Parts: sequence; structure tokens; C-alpha cells
Amino acid sequence: MNLKEKLKELDNVQVDDSLISEIETLYEIELPDEIKKIISLNKDGIFYDDIELLRGLSSDEILNASEDLSIEFVELYLIPLFDIGNNNFIVYNFEKKLWFKFNLVEEFVSEEAQSLLELLK
Repeated sequence: MNLKEKLKELDNVQVDDSLISEIETLYEIELPDEIKKIISLNKDGIFYDDIELLRGLSSDEILNASEDLSIEFVELYLIPLFDIGNNNFIVYNFEKKLWFKFNLVEEFVSEEAQSLLELLK
């Protein structure tokens, strides 16, 4: 499955309102519609073939990310959405409204972009 293709069809994704409400409460934010739809699309976890490793995090992984990954995502204004391997994740910075490639070990942003598609190039 190709994420770039799925992103073109986001208008057709039904938002899981109860899941989104739970995530918004935990992260203390109101998510943009695009992020709500991406989370709803990936809620069970899914692998994409755009790059060597690209896995949409499940809703449980997003809800338990700080505990499971030992990173205070809420304090960093980040919500992890995709695992790209080697302790690297694609996260959305809800304060800056930017997409980042974020390394968990070094807590370092290697790339940033205005859109997820830009980051996947």
C-alpha cells in the first residue's frame, strides 16, 4: 500500500471521533483535520511501501508513545505518527505546525517540512 496515494484520498476517510477525542485530551490539543484522518486511517497500524520502512502507528501506540518510547511527546509538542526504522519517527509538531523526522535516541530533528508529502520525497 502506498501512503502518497492514500493521502490523496484523505477526503474519503471517516474520522474516528472517539479515538481522536481521546488523543486530543491526552496531547492537550485540537488536531488539524488532516492529522485526524491520518490517525483514523492508521488506527490499527499499517505498513506502507513508499520507503524501505514506513509504518503508520496504531492508535494504541500513539496513546502510549510517551511511556513506551520514553519521550515526553506532549512536552515537546510532538505527536508520533509513523515509524521509519532505526529509532526514527515521523512526527507532527503541533506548536509549529510542521512535520519532522525525529530520532528518539538523540532527540534530534533531522528534517522538517510543511507537509507529510514533502517529508516523504
